[in-house]
Amino acid sequence: MNHMTRRFAVLAVALAAPALAGAEELTVVSKVTINNGAPTTSTQYIGADKIRSSDGEHDTIVDVAGGRFTIIDHKKKEYYEFTREELTAAMAQFEQQMAGPMGAMMEKMMGGKAGEVTVTKGATRKVAGYDCTDYTYTLGENMKYDVCTTQAVQLPDQLYYYDALKGPYAMMGPMGKRFEKLFDEMKKIKGFPIAMNSSVKMMAMNMRIASEATEVKKGPIPASAFAVPAGYKKKDAPFKKK
Repeated sequence: MNHMTRRFAVLAVALAAPALAGAEELTVVSKVTINNGAPTTSTQYIGADKIRSSDGEHDTIVDVAGGRFTIIDHKKKEYYEFTREELTAAMAQFEQQMAGPMGAMMEKMMGGKAGEVTVTKGATRKVAGYDCTDYTYTLGENMKYDVCTTQAVQLPDQLYYYDALKGPYAMMGPMGKRFEKLFDEMKKIKGFPIAMNSSVKMMAMNMRIASEATEVKKGPIPASAFAVPAGYKKKDAPFKKK
């Protein structure tokens, strides 16, 4: 599997987790499949003010209160950090760069300008022991998200959850706007997305990511779960200028 694809997917999952102000801490284990690759396991530790997502090769730690992100590469034994402000500035700069012909080219690659999001409600099923309802979100012919939302696990901050989910896609410029439109529609359905399957087509590329929780555990998470392993070397974030 392409390491950048895996890293992008893990960051997306981690940024999706909300701050749990006053809510019980959760450990969520999910099965994740990217395209036709072998299924892997992703674990999210959702604390009162920090979240950690791990797929065994890369970890993402989000300090919600401090607005800081830490990305860990276990193979290289390296990590890098950046703040929410640094990411926002990098997004703004990238979007400005993509405002010209290159942005128009990307729009064409995605099938033209984005229209409206269509939402279809489906059947109710069980995921990890929780009843959830399927919703399909489509934007044109090239983007589709199938999300199963459970009311049994409520988000303390519904708006923050989906605004955070937009984070990794914002660096994609005009194409990222399509993801924003999808996630804005998802905000309207209360509850926790316990399963999410996405399909995004861009010219000859078709990226499919399927994530489904297999276990949800409630209870305190030790502070050590949010620490960088000893001996790992710190490096600069890829988007920071040298």
